[in-house]
Amino acid sequence: MRMFAKLWVFLIVLVSTSLFAGNTGKIVGRVIDKSTGEPLPGANVIVKDTQLGASTDLNGEFFIINVPPGTYTVECMMVGYQTIRYEDVKIQSDQTTGLDFKMSEQTLEMDEEITVIAERPMVRKDLTASKKVTSAEEIEALPVETFEGIMLTQAGVTKGAGGEIHIRGGRSNEIAYLVDGVSVENPYSTNGLGVRVANNAIQEMSVVSGAFNAEYGNAMSGVVNLTTKDGGKKFNTFFSAYSGDYLSTNDALFLNIDDVDAFANHNIEGTFSGPLAFLGDNKNHTFFLSARYSNSEGYLYGVREHLPTDSANFNLKTRITQYKDDFGKIVTIREVYDDWYIELNGDGKVVPMNPSESINLLGKMKFEILPNLKLRIQSIFNDSKWENYVHTYKFNPEGTYNYFSNGWHNSFQLTHTLSQSTFYELKGAFKQREFRQYVYEDPTDPRYAPTDKIQGSTPGATFAFGGTQMGHVYSDSRTYLGKFDITSQLNKRHLVKSGIEARLYQLDNESFTIQYDRNLYNEPTVLGLNSPSHDKYETYPRQISAYIQDKIEYSNMIVNAGLRYDYFYSDFEYSVNQLQPDGERKQATPKHMFSPRLGVSFPITAKGIIHFSYGHFYQMPSLSSLYVNPEFELPTSGTPLFGNANLRPQQTVIYEVGLKQQLGDRYALDVTGFYKDIRDLLAQQTITFRSLEGDRRSYSIYRNQDYGNVKGITVSFNKRMYKNDPIAATIDYTYQIAEGNDNSSSAFFYNSLSGRETIKHILPLDWDQTHSLSASVTLQPFTGLNMSIIGFINSGYPYTPDVPYSTYDALPNSERKPVRRTLDLRTSYSFHVADIRYELFVKIYNLFDTKNERYVFDDTGRAGYTYFYRNINETEEFKEHYGEPGVHTYDEYITRPHYYTAPREVRVGFSVQL
Repeated sequence: MRMFAKLWVFLIVLVSTSLFAGNTGKIVGRVIDKSTGEPLPGANVIVKDTQLGASTDLNGEFFIINVPPGTYTVECMMVGYQTIRYEDVKIQSDQTTGLDFKMSEQTLEMDEEITVIAERPMVRKDLTASKKVTSAEEIEALPVETFEGIMLTQAGVTKGAGGEIHIRGGRSNEIAYLVDGVSVENPYSTNGLGVRVANNAIQEMSVVSGAFNAEYGNAMSGVVNLTTKDGGKKFNTFFSAYSGDYLSTNDALFLNIDDVDAFANHNIEGTFSGPLAFLGDNKNHTFFLSARYSNSEGYLYGVREHLPTDSANFNLKTRITQYKDDFGKIVTIREVYDDWYIELNGDGKVVPMNPSESINLLGKMKFEILPNLKLRIQSIFNDSKWENYVHTYKFNPEGTYNYFSNGWHNSFQLTHTLSQSTFYELKGAFKQREFRQYVYEDPTDPRYAPTDKIQGSTPGATFAFGGTQMGHVYSDSRTYLGKFDITSQLNKRHLVKSGIEARLYQLDNESFTIQYDRNLYNEPTVLGLNSPSHDKYETYPRQISAYIQDKIEYSNMIVNAGLRYDYFYSDFEYSVNQLQPDGERKQATPKHMFSPRLGVSFPITAKGIIHFSYGHFYQMPSLSSLYVNPEFELPTSGTPLFGNANLRPQQTVIYEVGLKQQLGDRYALDVTGFYKDIRDLLAQQTITFRSLEGDRRSYSIYRNQDYGNVKGITVSFNKRMYKNDPIAATIDYTYQIAEGNDNSSSAFFYNSLSGRETIKHILPLDWDQTHSLSASVTLQPFTGLNMSIIGFINSGYPYTPDVPYSTYDALPNSERKPVRRTLDLRTSYSFHVADIRYELFVKIYNLFDTKNERYVFDDTGRAGYTYFYRNINETEEFKEHYGEPGVHTYDEYITRPHYYTAPREVRVGFSVQL
């Protein structure tokens, strides 16, 4: 209910806050006389239901720029000729759509308009880098919950063990996420998502995985741009609800999985759009509202055997007995025994341990101030809370962290069309995000358990018998963004775009660990900022970027060329001598980056191209890596981690060459090879030094020290539906090798002592996935029935094997986890009653209930069993207590459901649209 109440707040704030339109496309073409082939100057070409249009020049050629992504009707009219109308013209962001008109003279016998259904080309001739565009209709039809699910169907995109997305062997934070062309980043994790957009609000999603244009920066692997929907001239309402639960036969692995609750995982979402009627009869003033609420129990459960405040004692006890012997002498016998004391104050109920609840709201308004001046304002709000499964707390589930986050993204876009060939966009945004992590909100809450309540330890590995996680994290960020872009079609060959952007970040971070041992601290205590257990900083890093690019279009060659400049200043101090970190500190220096970009496309047939792209890409490390432990405090024990505010930007150079060919009317093939050279990646280094007080200390720090390279090839085969052919399909295969240097955690320290570099060994990166095959199939056997399937088969990620009691020293990441495979299905049936469209649908994720292993034990390479030091972790002394209340076996402990992906899930729902 707390989240539902925020919907009303959101609607009120929307009126006073600030949207973007998003990147736009272009329409070009030529108008000729059908009978003579002569050009027709002065013909009028208009995009219906918009203010967009153009007149043909002396050569009969025309262009229309600044067309938002979507589906349109385009008309060509000229006095004395029949009007030709192209329907179902699909416009994609940053792409050129060609439309040629062959006009017939108008006669008394032939005075009707000619209507042509436009056919979207399967090969875009102006595409100079790998890019996949997915429309709103395609997103709706596929079995996915978020736009990340659509991303995974593209060649070169993979999903890591923790759910993170990788593009062509890059790290997960090397992807820039944009909404309507503007970043929605979480500054602490560079390109982490600060806010999300529900699928029902997305008009188009484009994923660029090759060398993207100069207008995009601060990313090294890919750009994901979500274009949100605009309201129309008619009111439109959409509502959907669906619910379900996990249905699996793997009850020996997943606790409580056989207790099916039809409402365990439920979603409610809807949209409402149309003209802003209160502003008069001008239906070009529109609004669009979207809301989505999601609540899930998850699939990982625990049992509340213990409360966090429960006590346990595993210390050996001594029993003293005395007696008189036959000679009257007193004999004392000391007997040591291990009588365990375990409190079980829980109620024994099954408790979800990875539940989640979230709400997503989006509001957008478009105002046509003048025919050539448009204003869009937008607000996006997210609020989420969740828990992460912690295996050791399986029988003390209330002792783990709760996580909370909320984010606002408020923005505006002013588009001013100066002429048919030139327009500019002025954009501004204010974004804020709050993140919280704790067990109890009040750090002095008496429910926190003293650390001395658990006395001693078991002679074997097992679960926690009580206690709580003691950390608190408060991360707040605010981002102020301003952006100006100007686009001009200088002539029919050159489309020039240039812009400048400035960002100011306000980062406010605090983290501490509660001290409570009933010895030094008799109650939950938060130490001051002079303690290594308490960090806090507030800083204002800033970033400025500028770019210029030219799209040069000839019939036999298309070139995208550009140059980008980026400036970054961390506004913080760093340790000058990393071998003496408690010594001199200076203000970090600004960082300057220049990035040339080049892409070329050569049409080789009427429906085929060869493309090449090259570019330099820079990205600052996650800002959290710059500011860790800002006071440079050294504890009396342990190895603290320091940030480094003077880190250099990370750099990637990308090369790509590919062939795209349409085969007949419904098939297309894309083969692309790529290579990435990656420099100055972050590495964590441990350094031992003699402090100014004279004692030897160790600490860790981030350095630009890692190197990597990725090479591979992607093959995509597409088939689209056609007349009397109700099947559409896409098959994507990727072969890649992602490697990097094996950087010892102490390499920098020993290199500094010896004065020479150690030999670098090239090894597979943690997220290297050699083979990846995905397929999506959509079937429409008859009107109203739609079936879609997404399937994946991926080779395993690498891991480092560990052979106990052996002199064998395995190389890092020299073995592979098992192959992962899954199949998801969506089936729906839609029908109309009057003007209302109804749909019934079923979604099934992991259709065959496959047990995919995310993590494995290092000695076996499998998630289901391990022999690693079993005689140490399951001693005879430990087994003697099996069967006692509160004692769980070692086999229970190594049965780890979180090592696997989710089991089969079934959701049933309906939607209504009017």
